[in-house]
Amino acid sequence: MNPPPSTIACLGPEGSFSHLITQMRFPGVAMSLRESVGDVFDFLLTNPSAQGIVPIENSSGGFIIDTVDRLVDPRSPLQIIEELTLDVKLALLGRPDEEVTSVHSHAIPFYHCDDWLRAHYPQARRVREASTTKAAEKAAATPGAAAIGPRQNAERYGLQVLHFPIAGEVPNITQFYLIGHSEHTPSLEHNRTGLVVELPDRPGSLCRFLTPLSENDINMKRLESRPIRGQPNKYRFYIEIQGTVADDRVQKALDQTRADGATIRSVGTYSAGSRFES
Repeated sequence: MNPPPSTIACLGPEGSFSHLITQMRFPGVAMSLRESVGDVFDFLLTNPSAQGIVPIENSSGGFIIDTVDRLVDPRSPLQIIEELTLDVKLALLGRPDEEVTSVHSHAIPFYHCDDWLRAHYPQARRVREASTTKAAEKAAATPGAAAIGPRQNAERYGLQVLHFPIAGEVPNITQFYLIGHSEHTPSLEHNRTGLVVELPDRPGSLCRFLTPLSENDINMKRLESRPIRGQPNKYRFYIEIQGTVADDRVQKALDQTRADGATIRSVGTYSAGSRFES
């Protein structure tokens, strides 16, 4: 296993899920809490010995587009080093001696907890905040307010856990990428590869790209299209496949797609087995 980096940049503020998984994955390593996904990428560009953790997908909210856009940017030299999975358990934080009249949280926890809130707090006003940390701050400062977020924020903001977990029967998974300047040499121990793909502008291009993957029994884990700035109706695709070019089947399929006109850039070969629970 490679030694930990000198610094890990992640999406703040303190108490966010990005902050929590960074603490779990790299206990004791110095952290730089950044204000946005783009700020994490920019920090790494000027700090080549550092690494960063950014969210890529939530099972309720879908892709984190800011991360996808920075990965597909041809100017970015950064590589995916590892995929991390966080099993998100949400808590309702507040004061047990107060009636809950407003609930504060980020948009994605609200989406996940919608049915539960309708059943248990139908009259409470929902207030969307920039982060679950900001929600806890507001709940701590506002009479009758509660917050949805990680239970670890209760002690941090002088609140109590009123309910845990919320909607725990419904899987709520957020996946993150560890990114940096280092690049793995493809090997069979790494079970994912991230690709940035541009296709010829002709009918059936995406189908022609995907067919060799199917014919070579390669599983595609992610697919997202993003517009190319300054080129109307032109797109880059971010694609994650199971396997690496160390696998002859993967190499054969990608060679076929290149021969058919696809332009392919790898943004990392990595493992995806690290799991944590909030």
